[in-house]
Amino acid sequence: MPYSFHQGWVALSDRGLLNPASPDTLLHQGLFVMELALPLQSASLLLDHQSNIGWPRTFAIFHDPATGIVILHRQGKDVARHVLPGPLPQGKGTARLSFHFNAPARHWSLCFELLTTDPPLKITAEGQNPLPIPLSDLQALCTQPRPTSPVLWFGLTEGKAPPGTAPWIGLRTPVETSLGPVLAGHLKPGDILLTEDHGPIPLLAAQRLALPARGSFAPVLLRAPFFGQTQDLLVSADQLLAISGPEVEYLFGADAALMPAGALVDGRTALSDQRRAITGSVALDLGTPALIESNGCLLAIGQDQAAELPLRCLQTYEVHTLMTLLGRSPRRAA
Repeated sequence: MPYSFHQGWVALSDRGLLNPASPDTLLHQGLFVMELALPLQSASLLLDHQSNIGWPRTFAIFHDPATGIVILHRQGKDVARHVLPGPLPQGKGTARLSFHFNAPARHWSLCFELLTTDPPLKITAEGQNPLPIPLSDLQALCTQPRPTSPVLWFGLTEGKAPPGTAPWIGLRTPVETSLGPVLAGHLKPGDILLTEDHGPIPLLAAQRLALPARGSFAPVLLRAPFFGQTQDLLVSADQLLAISGPEVEYLFGADAALMPAGALVDGRTALSDQRRAITGSVALDLGTPALIESNGCLLAIGQDQAAELPLRCLQTYEVHTLMTLLGRSPRRAA
């Protein structure tokens, strides 16, 4: 089954262009997104592509503690220099640099934000006369080897905002079906999934995804046996799983509740897995939110997680309180 690329990415680092296009195509407007590991301490060349094929072209991104962020973009005799003045806000964790360009409207903007603060701390700058980006340059930038740097990943979308994350499970995640456990990557429409709350339901779609797997898109590795399973499970940070027990009833007045996998990351029972730049995964669509079993762990699957969920979803602070009470040894919902 071929991969599809979720919600409008034109290209991703370590993958390249995601849809066939002529290498001569110019992207006249879009959003270039880069995530960086903090802190940024010294002056460095973050990305650099140079080519003399056809006409001289350069697309490079620099960081300097005093100057800030500089994007140098050259096409033949045309040179554009976009600056986000420093000093940049610093800290630990992940920062996101967003460069929005609209050549027909002759406008560009730069935004640097810390994703580890709530709300994100950010600074911005804007200016005029950006250049369009040739897709051939984008392909080269995404696929050429990069030296060790704070760049976690980067990509380009034609939208005005980065495509959002989406709940998914790993391709080797076992899912209970009418024929027994089947790896999620082998599921196909029409397969009957055994749900905890609605009984057998036919699978409407199994969308294969290839997404960034670092920074804010980093998946979560649920360690066995803390969540009832006998093997580690890889899921997205916003994938919901169910938990039950007297502690849940004591704190929240319910037999069971849902919690996002990302709220469980503690370096022991669940890990932020950033070993890969891009990860293969699958998003399952049952047409309605439901609870499926994966190796003893209950996962909430639904086409739209904003729809009515089968159980109450806990906030991050509630998850932390519950995990403390449980001694970080949660039980699956029964």
